[in-house]
Amino acid sequence: MKIGIPSETDGGLQATVCQHFGQAPFFTVIDTDTGTAVAHANAGHASGKTPAQQLAELGVKVVLAGGMGAKAIQMLGQLGIEVYLQASGRVADVLTDYQQGKLPAAAEAGPCTEPCPPRG
Repeated sequence: MKIGIPSETDGGLQATVCQHFGQAPFFTVIDTDTGTAVAHANAGHASGKTPAQQLAELGVKVVLAGGMGAKAIQMLGQLGIEVYLQASGRVADVLTDYQQGKLPAAAEAGPCTEPCPPRG
């Protein structure tokens, strides 16, 4: 299974989770079957694809994120991707938290309501 995690860098399992899904510079995709972790640059809306569409094309089935708006949660759900929120720290730690059932599903956690900070 492939798990996508918005990340600040392309540092694989050592990357820091980006707290704002849509503004993440990278998405680290972990394949739990092979144990690989590959960072993909966020193509952004300029590519004509939403981050949700990009992750779906990469075969992601689960997204682990810090915060996410209601529209993104809905779009991912429509693409058959499960969403878990309140992820923070390193990608490796977040993966462990998910595997141990410590991250709430988006339906339980609710969408992010704080505005995204400007990137710069």
